[in-house]
Amino acid sequence: MSDWVWRMAFMVFVGAIIGGLTNFLAIIMLFRPYKTYFIGKWQLPFTPGLIPKRKDELATQIGKIVVEHLVTPESLQKKLKGEKFRQETEALVSQKLNSWLDKGLTLEQLLNQLHINEPIAQTNAYINKKIERKYTGLKEQYWTKSINNILPAEWTEELQGKIPDVADHIIQKVTDYFATQEGKEKIKIMIENFLKERGKLWNMVQMFIGNDSLADKFQPEIIKFFNNPSTKTMLVNILESEWDKLQNKPIDAIFTNMKDDQLLLHTKQIVASIFQVEPFFKKTIAELISPYREKLQEEIVPRILEAAGEYLTNRSGEILERFQVEEIVREQIESFSLQRLEELVISIAKKELAMITYLGAILGGAIGLIQGIIVLLT
Repeated sequence: MSDWVWRMAFMVFVGAIIGGLTNFLAIIMLFRPYKTYFIGKWQLPFTPGLIPKRKDELATQIGKIVVEHLVTPESLQKKLKGEKFRQETEALVSQKLNSWLDKGLTLEQLLNQLHINEPIAQTNAYINKKIERKYTGLKEQYWTKSINNILPAEWTEELQGKIPDVADHIIQKVTDYFATQEGKEKIKIMIENFLKERGKLWNMVQMFIGNDSLADKFQPEIIKFFNNPSTKTMLVNILESEWDKLQNKPIDAIFTNMKDDQLLLHTKQIVASIFQVEPFFKKTIAELISPYREKLQEEIVPRILEAAGEYLTNRSGEILERFQVEEIVREQIESFSLQRLEELVISIAKKELAMITYLGAILGGAIGLIQGIIVLLT
């Protein structure tokens, strides 16, 4: 009985060793050896291992599996349309946007980062060049034309109709001026200068009038003169006459004393005072978009992401085709060294491969047990 037990245990042990070792060698032979061995011209069987031998085919098949079953247009569309993905994307973009704005980056610094150097000088140069080109074009087009030929007829008629109002305004301003103490002093100076030029007449006037100022007498008369309706009529006639002459003159006749350099300089100064370039570029991005920041986060960013998601969803198949995902996967797997590929597979299926070895040992032991029983019965 004792011999039978030891014999049975030996057969189970040998079967387990053979089964476990066989599976272990089978697993090793998936990867090893890495290269082909020869004895003379005769290639040793099972060299290289299965995966080294079929590496290219394996890479191709994995690429097909990824494209046909894993990263498909349908899976991408499902992911892009998911509510959770949309919310997470919006939150991430808003967080990144706020973080970027809070850095206090100015527009000038942003453009410098984009390799646009000296944006202030470039912008001023661009504006000045545009002014010069526009000035040259307008001069060629209008310089020899009169105001009548440039302005529409309704405009000239409207300006003509404004002449009485202009006359009223001039008379009111002149009257208000001469009614002031400054105006009175001006009248006095004018009278004194007039009389002094006439020598003895001034002394005679002083003798008769005494210390009373002639300005006190002339001031109300001057004001009365300007308030007289005939004065307005006279001024309107003068303005209308001058306007008729002016609107029939060519532009170059009006600006005879003004040189191109002066006109351009004045124009550039006016434009520079209106469009202040340097303060604009010195402002931070956050300051520039502050009136629209809330709307940007609540409306514009979701709309952009929605449009981008819809675009990607509708063209997911085309995008995958253009990216050549299958080719990328194949090239990446082919670029792995055999040792790296072995480490990768073992790290993923380490427990399963160990269980295969143990299962081989168990099956080998069971076969040894069955053989022992058969030997005992026969």
